Amino acid sequence: MPEISVSEANQLIHARGRDLLALMQRAAAVRDEAWGRTVTYSRKVFIPLTNLCRDKCAYCTFARTPSDPRAKTLTPDEVLEIARAGQRAGCKEALFSLGERPEITHALAREHLAALGYETTVDYLAAMLKLVLEETTLLPHPNPGALHLEEWRKLRPYAGSMGMMLENVSPRLLEKGQAHFALTKRPTGV
Repeated sequence: MPEISVSEANQLIHARGRDLLALMQRAAAVRDEAWGRTVTYSRKVFIPLTNLCRDKCAYCTFARTPSDPRAKTLTPDEVLEIARAGQRAGCKEALFSLGERPEITHALAREHLAALGYETTVDYLAAMLKLVLEETTLLPHPNPGALHLEEWRKLRPYAGSMGMMLENVSPRLLEKGQAHFALTKRPTGV
């Protein structure tokens, strides 16, 4: 099966109707040729490191506001408790989910981090990834949102992979009033 060129991919991204069906059939053929029809998975335990977030995405059901009694940042003991329970249940990976840089907009997030001895959520996340990697058999996978290169470098030694939801890369979301507007106003030290 020949590869799809960049120009063909640019045309196909707008496919509708029969063209979309043809695209899906071609993608399935490429997949089948490369990997076959076997579906694989890896058992993961979900570790919600913090549900505070600087963004206000209307679709999100994970994030909590500081006034919500369920707003939380896990302690290292809680992280290990969840990870070890996952390990006992046969999990192979620890998926860390968290709000994106909540310390930028929420005093409560800054208080949580200070009480734990950290200045930024990314620094705390790096420490928790390392903790799980060293104290369990699980492979950590964080989903920290958009990262600056120096933040990515902090996480890289301890992460099997790093996830990012695709809407995080939409330039429209960087506009004033949108979910990631604060990214254009990068604070010192982050």
